[in-house]
Amino acid sequence: MALKLRLKPCERVVINGCVVQNENRRYTLTVSNFAQIIRGSDIMQEDEADTPVRRAYFVIQSMLLDPQVAEQYGSVVAGMMAKLYTAFMHPEMQDRIMQAMRNVSDRDYYKALACLRPVMAYEDGLLNAQRSPRDERVPETRPSEARMEA
Repeated sequence: MALKLRLKPCERVVINGCVVQNENRRYTLTVSNFAQIIRGSDIMQEDEADTPVRRAYFVIQSMLLDPQVAEQYGSVVAGMMAKLYTAFMHPEMQDRIMQAMRNVSDRDYYKALACLRPVMAYEDGLLNAQRSPRDERVPETRPSEARMEA
């Protein structure tokens, strides 16, 4: 089955490690056989990999972009995914993590990344919920401290 990529003007896509950039108008590119493909908008920068799920995403993305990395980090990703599976108690998130791992085993890294995107969103929600409103407020001055300053 062929994959049709509809590229926006100036959009980039990586196909088997080769960066392809579209010109100034929309274009449809057809890929007739299996290839490791990722859109530029789906690429995570290393400094964005600041949570456990994002680190796993980044390693899998690196495997997609570089076959030598894929050979080196297969067992690393398996360990990361096992830890994620046990850390998330939500059954749907566990299912997505398992599906991502199956896709990594099949060397279908893009599908693995797609499985992890909802897990990243869930993780972001958990991390944002843990921040208390107090952490974001400026500390108030107590009346006794105000008198001492005056």
